[in-house]
Amino acid sequence: MNLQDKVILITGAGSGLGKALAISAGQAGGKVICAGRRKDRIEQTAAEVTKAGGVGMAVEMDVTDEKSVAKGVKQAEKNGPIEILINNAGIITGMKAVQDLPVEEWDKIMATNVRGPYLLIRAILPGMIQRGVGRIVNISAPIKHLPKASAYCASKCALDSLTKAVGYELKGVDVIINAVEPPFLDTEMHKGGKKPEEVVAQILELAELDAGSQSGRIVKIA
Repeated sequence: MNLQDKVILITGAGSGLGKALAISAGQAGGKVICAGRRKDRIEQTAAEVTKAGGVGMAVEMDVTDEKSVAKGVKQAEKNGPIEILINNAGIITGMKAVQDLPVEEWDKIMATNVRGPYLLIRAILPGMIQRGVGRIVNISAPIKHLPKASAYCASKCALDSLTKAVGYELKGVDVIINAVEPPFLDTEMHKGGKKPEEVVAQILELAELDAGSQSGRIVKIA
């Protein structure tokens, strides 16, 4: 990978896939903005990014909150314009039948998994368009029709649709947005499956696509 000196913002970088992506991007020489709500965790990730050979920076951010996103993006841009955005932050809770799922849990999942990426894209995309280049990667899910996971499944279907719609809007501009469906990963959110480190290279390939590459795709990786 050639991410040398690229400014990369990764949400949910305090653990799991987000942390693995951040460290790998650091190994490739990137300037990695590690965004998340837990200060201790994102600071640890940022330190590991720097130790790996990149430049790590921790930015506290609640992706569901417009003001927090705006503040975090402004802080991140002290390292330079954001060239790559990876919307990784996501939650899965409320493993209940739809009739038993509280509205508050539905709203929380949709806010994190859909509103969050929308707010980040909305904040960062204008700068990418103005500069004429940018890459956005949304982390989707491998299966979107699971019983007792209606909110999570609906949120990831919505994220896919957001990706496709924005991809159409960006035709003719070298700003490429795609979503990726990794396999089930062994993280705090889901036990069992592949290690996050096993899939980061394939995901980061989408962050460095050549100009003219197809946008608005949902890319499944094994």
